[in-house]
Amino acid sequence: MSDTADVVVVGAGIIGLSIAYQLALRSSQQIVVLEKAANVGEGSTGASCAILRQRYTYPDAIRMARDGLQTYRNWAEYTGIPEPRGKFHHTGVMWMMGDSADDVETARETMTGLDIAVEHLDGEAVNERFPALSLCNKPFDLEADTEHQCADHNDFLYEVDPGYFDPVSACQDLLEAARREGVDVRFRSEVTDVRTSGGRVDGVDLADGAKVDAPVVVNAAGPWANQLAAMAGLDLGWTLKPIRAQVIYREWPPEVVGPLPVVADASGGIYFRPETGGQQILVGSIREEDEQEEVSDPDNFNTNIDAAFRDTRIYGLHHRIPSLPFRGSMTGIAGLYTVNAEDVYPIIGPTDIEGFVVANGFSGHGFKEAPSVGSMVARWLSGETREHDTDAAMAFFSIDREPHHLDEKAVLA
Repeated sequence: MSDTADVVVVGAGIIGLSIAYQLALRSSQQIVVLEKAANVGEGSTGASCAILRQRYTYPDAIRMARDGLQTYRNWAEYTGIPEPRGKFHHTGVMWMMGDSADDVETARETMTGLDIAVEHLDGEAVNERFPALSLCNKPFDLEADTEHQCADHNDFLYEVDPGYFDPVSACQDLLEAARREGVDVRFRSEVTDVRTSGGRVDGVDLADGAKVDAPVVVNAAGPWANQLAAMAGLDLGWTLKPIRAQVIYREWPPEVVGPLPVVADASGGIYFRPETGGQQILVGSIREEDEQEEVSDPDNFNTNIDAAFRDTRIYGLHHRIPSLPFRGSMTGIAGLYTVNAEDVYPIIGPTDIEGFVVANGFSGHGFKEAPSVGSMVARWLSGETREHDTDAAMAFFSIDREPHHLDEKAVLA
């Protein structure tokens, strides 16, 4: 059985659905989204922490995150759903990274220049707003021979507008919105081949024997991106590694006085945020060493958290929140995201195979960037610009760029 489309998007995670929805808003092209799973959010998106921070090393990455945040803050308008499932939770983001006063000021000036609301807070201001947080930024080491002695810091960058979102609900909303705009989203539709001839795309073959003929195929396959590129005979030229990323869910007891922001914490090597409902605290790692466990088969990996990860990262949380008692329920899960080993920024846009487009290697940044990626790719495919499109340059993320320089290739890049 053969079918036709103008554009095939492979992957119904937050990236693929964002691209399909944005393309449908600005063109009459026949768009088919193919997803091997039974529903949305069963890949990287479903395990995302969905934190919407904006601080990055490079301005185009800041722009991408800024414009994504504005979309999530106006989700009902964006999706056209009066009462969407997805909700934005406003907490702000506190950067407790041991930055000098000059470094905080440099970051504040850069972000302010990009129309982002940020503040340089001293320790007294942090204590007033978030009394549960310790001000210590001395590196915390469980294996040290001597007991940790805290040393309060006095310079912190605070992002005013961000927060977090529910990733699965966001995908469900985008599925509804995309279908309303005429996108054909098909589940249990595994792509087994990308057909090409004469250096361009002809379409895709599916596991059930079906074929979809199309001149454009968008690789939004997340951890399966390398497999899809190989089907097309394309060497991406970048080292995209599906890695196992762990998070902890810790009970939020009454002893911990709120509110809590999203926190990036260098001393403990962690980030954390409140979980929806305010009864738990979600904790993950910001350390490059915790982004090294490559998964060879994204369909089969350990989704449980490791005891060593749990113990070290939870002690980091106790260090940042001294009132947190050493009791209470704790769970965790491991998901996947695809790290670009060269510079932890994604590759986005056209490739050497005409009609084969990539949106891969988001290195844990994909959820926050998805609305911007959607507008960026859809604008390139359709030639049509919409009012709230991102002004981040696709060339910054192009597949034929040189790797961007970073002091540390970790999730906070």
